[in-house]
Amino acid sequence: MRDLLLEHLTRHVGAVTTVFEEVIAGDPKLDIVHIGSSFLRRYEVVVTRGLSARPMTLPLDSKEPRFAELLTILPKGWPVRQSAFGAENNYWPIRLLKTLGRHPFEAGTWLGFGHTHANGPSEATLKPYAQNTQLCAVALLPSITLGERAWSYRKPDGEEVFLWAAVPLHLSELRFKQTRGVDALLDLLQKHRVSDMIDPSRKPVV
Repeated sequence: MRDLLLEHLTRHVGAVTTVFEEVIAGDPKLDIVHIGSSFLRRYEVVVTRGLSARPMTLPLDSKEPRFAELLTILPKGWPVRQSAFGAENNYWPIRLLKTLGRHPFEAGTWLGFGHTHANGPSEATLKPYAQNTQLCAVALLPSITLGERAWSYRKPDGEEVFLWAAVPLHLSELRFKQTRGVDALLDLLQKHRVSDMIDPSRKPVV
């Protein structure tokens, strides 16, 4: 059976290094695809596989894609291997993708451009994703690093599957987005040359 996601990634990102199959499957079953860095590709790419198995619940008048997968861009050399996942400082970007990937079906909602998700049910309980970072929220955006050709592919029935990049945020950036909107946040991130590659130690731009 054809794996359209892997075909798409191989064509527009690079050869797949590893697929981490979920042993104890959640709902949906979310595997993790890793495309390793290379001489020319100076970053690691991690992508969910399984979120797009079911359509998300969109508003009736929405024309946004009902199907999605999530990805994150990690610095070259980030330890994306089973033996390193026991350390939360290594594993948190993958945990983030899995948490986000289950959210639409747990909450009966959807994921799309500019959506944000905080690491905690309220601002009072918000906490960083791991001990090595102060990043504590995330925005979903098209991947600047991978480029437009990698953003989406189509199922045999013509339905689009969009690959949203999970871009971690500081609390001040989350507040800025909530009050000023995603376009203003994007302008600010671009002004400060913040890309979609995760940098656990980066400073807030707000």
